[in-house]
Amino acid sequence: MARMIWASLALLVVLAIGFGLSARSANAPETVLFHNGVIRTAASPETADALYMRDGVIIAVGDLESVQAQAPRGVRRFDLEGGALTPGLIEPHTHPLATGLLGQAINLSGPHDGGRAEVMALIEQGLARGGPSPWAIAFGWDPVLLGDVDAPSRTELDALSPDRPLVVLTQMLHEAFANSAALEAAGIHAGTPDPEHGYFERDASGALTGRVVEVDAVSQLMAGVPTPSDAALEFILADAYARYAQAGYTTIGITGLVGRARDPLAILSDVASHPRAPLNTVLYLLPEQTGTGYGVFEGAAHDTITRVAGLKLWLDGSPFVGGAATETPYADSRFNAEVLGLPPGWRGPLALAPETALAQALDTQAAGHQLAFHVQGERAIDLALDVIETAQRALPHPDLHHRLEHLALATPEQIERAASLGVSMGFFPDHIGYYGHRLEAMFGPDRAGRYMPIHAALESGAVVTIHGDHPASTIDAARVMALPVMRQTPEGDRLGERIAAEDAFAMMTLNAARQLGLHDDTGSLEVGKRADLVWFDRDPVAALDAGETFTARQTWIAGRPVDQRGWSLDRLGRLFKAAWGQMTR
Repeated sequence: MARMIWASLALLVVLAIGFGLSARSANAPETVLFHNGVIRTAASPETADALYMRDGVIIAVGDLESVQAQAPRGVRRFDLEGGALTPGLIEPHTHPLATGLLGQAINLSGPHDGGRAEVMALIEQGLARGGPSPWAIAFGWDPVLLGDVDAPSRTELDALSPDRPLVVLTQMLHEAFANSAALEAAGIHAGTPDPEHGYFERDASGALTGRVVEVDAVSQLMAGVPTPSDAALEFILADAYARYAQAGYTTIGITGLVGRARDPLAILSDVASHPRAPLNTVLYLLPEQTGTGYGVFEGAAHDTITRVAGLKLWLDGSPFVGGAATETPYADSRFNAEVLGLPPGWRGPLALAPETALAQALDTQAAGHQLAFHVQGERAIDLALDVIETAQRALPHPDLHHRLEHLALATPEQIERAASLGVSMGFFPDHIGYYGHRLEAMFGPDRAGRYMPIHAALESGAVVTIHGDHPASTIDAARVMALPVMRQTPEGDRLGERIAAEDAFAMMTLNAARQLGLHDDTGSLEVGKRADLVWFDRDPVAALDAGETFTARQTWIAGRPVDQRGWSLDRLGRLFKAAWGQMTR
């Protein structure tokens, strides 16, 4: 069956070659004068009337007359049609390989009016469709969003798929539910020891229930999934890159290259270093990748930025499976007891022993690399700050600025301490957009009121960013930017302190460039910087102020237009290689 699918795919590729030959992507930067729209600079002054770029660099920005005076007679003019030209957006915290892979899964994401029955029906329909993989993966099960929804039991999943391995992943990817075939294929049985961070749930008799909790345990389960060919993975990752570009991004920060692959670093290098890559790429390695990972982009010569910034460490887990390492316990509520299954007094574990975190931080600091810490609860945040302060004192490096990521329950004191240490802070506002209506039941009114404290972080003077943490949310830059401005929960209520539209825009442009160490090259529209640009149908700041949406129409990387078409010769070539790779494995 799988061979027939991929053979058919290969035939389609051959038939499409004639079209593909006329679908080449641009190779060289353009020489263009942009006009007839808002030029939003993320610098001073905040707006201008025109911008001139040449050889991949911004040559002039200002009023139309002065910009025209610096451009040659007959220069090509680009009519913005009343829209806006801005710095290319920057996603500083994402996982593109996992995003691409889960794009092939049975989609369960989002609210469902039909509740649990509708979600289970979606799984059944996806199983009926089949697919090239011997495993069936469903993504987006979300009991926190839906409320009182019983988890899928192992018995239930066995009935749906008696022989084919089936895994249902939750929206935030810190929890999964597996049938017996999946557990067996992954080598997980009642006697399998729990990993250091996570566990395989067992019933009173010691039998596995099929529920798998937190990153290490979920990774152990997913290790049983057969790895696609390298060519198929390149196609999947390249398609994910294209989706970021279509949303208005020109740069991504990969905070952990997670996703099932034989050699994920080689796959990334091939896609990110392609001569017509649609994105700049900054990578944070996983601990097991540091041996060879720092050299992954060596020798690459192209107009995109590709660099390895440092190391990603998880110090706790997801708040929505009880994984946030809180200072005071989760609230004693029916929701926590019945939906999350948390016992009274639950505080969530640390994912890494303090001595291990410190040892890895000292090694990274000594090498002059950046640290990015996943931290949600107060105890995890304290540990990260202690480790950073110790490393900075032991091995001073004034130009090295580490990162704290997510910071769901950061206190005012922790925010001020982070700012004093020169640590940047990145927030995931979709916790409010997805789960704001559950936070009081999870943490009580005081902590819910300060949850995801973006405004307080901005007030501290630190570098502050926002991110989508894909695939935990959809690739939607406008949504990420709007969430901290509106602070609106799924039920329409406002939760916490809102920020200004200008600040939201800055957090996805110049602030994000600073966090990734790219601010001398990109992140704002200033003379001498790279022409990494995005054209929107309207001014994003004005749209945010009006509570309206906006759409990216085109991006440029160092003046080179990024191909936004559904098909091009590059994509057809990758599709052919993917089909051939799957057939010949």
